[in-house]
Amino acid sequence: MTVLSRLARTSLVLIAALAVGVSTAAAGSFPTKGTVVLGKSIGGISLGETTTGVKTHWGPKYDVCTTCKDLTWLYEYQGGEPLGAAVRFQNNKVVSVFTLGSPAGWGSKGLMMGDPLANIYTDYENPGDVHCIGYDALTVKVPGGTMAFYSAAGVIYGYALTAGKLSPCQ
Repeated sequence: MTVLSRLARTSLVLIAALAVGVSTAAAGSFPTKGTVVLGKSIGGISLGETTTGVKTHWGPKYDVCTTCKDLTWLYEYQGGEPLGAAVRFQNNKVVSVFTLGSPAGWGSKGLMMGDPLANIYTDYENPGDVHCIGYDALTVKVPGGTMAFYSAAGVIYGYALTAGKLSPCQ
């Protein structure tokens, strides 16, 4: 094998290694706009997912809530305001995923941040109403838990997906 062909081969190996590194770096980042799949997931995180799965989807850049009852990871955008989403765990599995503040661009068609609460009644005939401290949550029972739409001033300002009989108030 000539020096030139060895150099070409080494270059291809390095390019392949860099490509793998780039795809790994791109995976596992907190979404700027999280899709809400009603009753299934928020920002790609589902109930029952493991801590490893959450890190795979949203990455390792989170703060641990120091006042929460259960292990809770806070994924917040930079800017001084608590804005983003959080994941609560029990036994290393997601039992709740919810938005923090009202991150723009999160939601699903017709039920986006800032949309009127009346839109919820288009998809759900009789949502429950839970009064939390400082806000209300319109709730719908889903397999394995509850889907909640946080509301204030007549608009959707957040979401929660909680397992079992956990409160939608976070």
